[in-house]
Amino acid sequence: MKKPVFLIVLAALLATSCLKDGLNDFDALKHPMSFHGTINPTLGVPVGSGTMTIHDILNMVQESESYVEVTEEGILSIVYDTTMSWSFDIDDSKKGGHNGAKDNDSNIYTARNTIKGSVSFDLFKNIEELDGAEMEVDSLKLNILAFVKATARPGSQEALDSLHVNVYYDSLGIVVTGKNGQKWSTVLPDVVPIDSLINGQYIRLFDDADISDAINLRPERIDYCARMNIGFTSAFFASAGITENQFVADSIGVEHVDIDADIKVDFPVSAYINNFSYETDIEFTPSFNLGDLHIDSSAIFMQCENEIPLSLTLRAQLIDSTGTPLCDLLNPTVTPIEGAQVALDPVSNLYVSSRASSSLVEIPITTSVFDNLLKTHGIRLTAGLNTSDTGNPTRKRVTIKDDNYLKVRLWAKVNPSYDLDMDMGGSDNNNKKGGVQ
Repeated sequence: MKKPVFLIVLAALLATSCLKDGLNDFDALKHPMSFHGTINPTLGVPVGSGTMTIHDILNMVQESESYVEVTEEGILSIVYDTTMSWSFDIDDSKKGGHNGAKDNDSNIYTARNTIKGSVSFDLFKNIEELDGAEMEVDSLKLNILAFVKATARPGSQEALDSLHVNVYYDSLGIVVTGKNGQKWSTVLPDVVPIDSLINGQYIRLFDDADISDAINLRPERIDYCARMNIGFTSAFFASAGITENQFVADSIGVEHVDIDADIKVDFPVSAYINNFSYETDIEFTPSFNLGDLHIDSSAIFMQCENEIPLSLTLRAQLIDSTGTPLCDLLNPTVTPIEGAQVALDPVSNLYVSSRASSSLVEIPITTSVFDNLLKTHGIRLTAGLNTSDTGNPTRKRVTIKDDNYLKVRLWAKVNPSYDLDMDMGGSDNNNKKGGVQ
């Protein structure tokens, strides 16, 4: 190992101190000289650093069927989407179906058909830590944009118009199934009209339908259904012995309906979380050879700069190349890391990070820790999460943005012992020139 520059300077100063009072007395320099001893400078040595964004947190959760969208304001949304098609004959009497009905409070008859489907929601599927966590979210939204088009005989549009047939969707039902099989359900009062059934029309069956009340079930599946209605008065339905659906198919000429839909579940990351945990590994890359040091009194410092509006309770472990824990670094094992300060954004009206918080954690290096450092390939951080305090007891939820980060910087404060045995210069008995080693 190369000698530090300050040691060379020290050697020069020691050589100078060997001069006697006489200006011409250089006898001391004519003999071999050396410096023996041990020095213990205190060094602050960088060890490693890492930055974790909210994307990293999401990736640590699991491989998900979702993807992340970012709004113009930089707010994250976890999105699940899929496509689905339905196709049905209006006259389904051959299958034993009878979907028509007469409304009790009017003289209206209605032919009916129901579509159903589901979306898998695996975000919470493998997060065991959420089982003991409290969680509230601003919204969990279901959207379905569908194109509806009927196959009909010539003249059907004129029949629809002349008979004043009313076509619409209603009974928009949602059932959320949670991790433990628990269910939450709702039926929306919305009525979605269809004005152009024959030529085809885009409709929004579900338009930001909020199902956030089901979040604490840890949703795994979202089922939905919607009922299409073709309504007409009894004045046009005088035939006995046929169903309402048969009347629409035979007399109006609307025989078949195709529906193609884009289904989207949108989860903006705006939440209140208490007692949730995750873990990540930070690479351990010392900038010096630990094996060259003899530690007598040292410490590792961990400087955390947290712009994510989540406070952490931290546990740190040294891990080897296989990811196996070697030892704990913190004692007590749980240490708090402050979350970012938050403020109300006047544009989005959401509580977002306003300033990063800084926390310093000191990790004393015992003999056991130092021995394990020689085998360390990483530091595993296990963090419990709680949302930062908004200061508003009625609005505890905070919104995480795309660029929010947690930066961790590690450095070692070491007291290494260097054993020195340095030739300082001069000539030996054989008149050979000496020098600094």
